[in-house]
Amino acid sequence: MNKALFLSNSTYFDTSKREGGVRNCTMEFIELLSARFELIYFPVNINITYLYRIYVKFGLNDYADYRLSSYEAALGAVLEKHDIGYVFLNLSNTAPFAELIKRITHNKVKVYLCSHGNESGDYLHQVVKFGNTVGTLKRYFSSFTIGSMLKKESFWRLHYLDGVMCVSEVEEAIEKWIGAKKTFMVPRLVKAYFLKLDFVLGRVGFMGDLSHTPNYEGVIALCKALESSPLAGQIQVRLVGGPEKIGHLISEQYPFVHYCGFLSEEAVEKEVATWCLFLNIAWYYSRGVSTKLGKALNWGLPIATTSIGLRGYNIDYSGVCIVNTPEEMVSLIENTVFQPEKLQQMSDNTRRIVVNAPDSLAIWKLIDAAIFFEAVK
Repeated sequence: MNKALFLSNSTYFDTSKREGGVRNCTMEFIELLSARFELIYFPVNINITYLYRIYVKFGLNDYADYRLSSYEAALGAVLEKHDIGYVFLNLSNTAPFAELIKRITHNKVKVYLCSHGNESGDYLHQVVKFGNTVGTLKRYFSSFTIGSMLKKESFWRLHYLDGVMCVSEVEEAIEKWIGAKKTFMVPRLVKAYFLKLDFVLGRVGFMGDLSHTPNYEGVIALCKALESSPLAGQIQVRLVGGPEKIGHLISEQYPFVHYCGFLSEEAVEKEVATWCLFLNIAWYYSRGVSTKLGKALNWGLPIATTSIGLRGYNIDYSGVCIVNTPEEMVSLIENTVFQPEKLQQMSDNTRRIVVNAPDSLAIWKLIDAAIFFEAVK
């Protein structure tokens, strides 16, 4: 089996850290790549200096997270020791390492980016769509920063990256537009970890990082729509995730919201097993893919999702309840959460989808056929 280097921020190798979308995606990339390669792991850490903090405050830290020179010797030694022919860079902000690797190996190594989402697109949402939450100086410098980010992204893809593995159809199109030589959407893996369900009628739930602007704005939009429902007093929205301050603020503002806090894996499974609907809220295209949906599928829950929230999964969506506005989601909640037979049917549909979903070997064959490894046997 050929050896390949997997370079990632050390945080996403650390299983003692709280689980999150980035670490979930990282583990899935590792699982897929391990079907073809013996992986050698190379952890890196963000170079947090006083100057870096200033750049972050002003929004000028475009691809400046890592001090490449501090890794040059160690990286070169590992590549030579293990006779590495392929390098996979985890997360878009590691893209600058492609230039370094090509230089120290005299362009003899293939370098691929395992992207979790386009950096410049995410930055655009921060300073425009949610500009009211961003500092004045950051907004002032934003035009310069996003131009610089796009220029760098295109330059690395044209000159140093041999291909990009991304996590949604939208990201695949963006990667082609900014110059990726080869690109392919890697579908999320779903596996059966079905829970024994114990519905509490009228109870629905959302799980996610509430400090992440798309999640927070999504929850608030749903709550505002639910306020007008004649059934609002009979429906309870359960929130799982941190930070606690935001969760408590939402529950104080909306009496039908119950904030559960950040729960252990065991406690989460016990909690979500009582939900009549797992709410996958995504009202606009944001960076990456909804990892929350993967959890709900794995657990076999009844799911209410937006069509945008389905991106990144190569599965049969028939039987999944899809809505596109907060008002439509409220209507779906009203028409399902007091009907046990309908809820059981929705759960059965979810489980059928998971059982028929492609496994890691099937997904790897798609990747292999699309962009990679003619020389690897």
